[in-house]
Amino acid sequence: GYASLYPPQQLAIEKGLLEDSNILITTPTASGKTLIAILAAIKSLEKNKKVVYLTPLRALAFEKYLEFTSIDKSGIFSRKIRIKISTGDFNTSNADLSSADIIIMTNEKIDSILRHNASWLSNVGLFISDEIHLIGDQDRGPVLEMVLTKIKKYYSLSQILGLSATITNAYEIAGWLGSRLIESTWRPTKLIE
Repeated sequence: GYASLYPPQQLAIEKGLLEDSNILITTPTASGKTLIAILAAIKSLEKNKKVVYLTPLRALAFEKYLEFTSIDKSGIFSRKIRIKISTGDFNTSNADLSSADIIIMTNEKIDSILRHNASWLSNVGLFISDEIHLIGDQDRGPVLEMVLTKIKKYYSLSQILGLSATITNAYEIAGWLGSRLIESTWRPTKLIE
């Protein structure tokens, strides 16, 4: 039902989002980052590849789980999509995750799964890292940095999509990830303080 895209969404497509390019998106809240992630997920699912959506918080993971579930019910995907969530609150076995198309989990959960070398990881076509700016956080940053390092090293054929509204060192992170940077201050409505 969309007639047009927001400027950051259009930029993402122009910079190779649908051609498996690694992309780092840094745009304001409500500028359309979730739709960018959904478009990349659709492309990955069309290739029969799994999608892993990473978040730093269990509450955000549950929110994304609800979003993807409602999108699946809307019929946007060409087939029934199996969506699973795995966080500290929603424990799911590795075997159960292997049957999912979209897996939403916290950074700590994927860290554990990477350490256990789950076989289904080799079929992931897209890793989405939401709130990627937390890589600089003193407490949570090291886990996210290690997770992304392992993904880059062991799953280099998978696409990485980083999302943030507040990243300050975007050029450094984009270079490290080998990704194309999309930076924009565009908002759908003007912010008045």
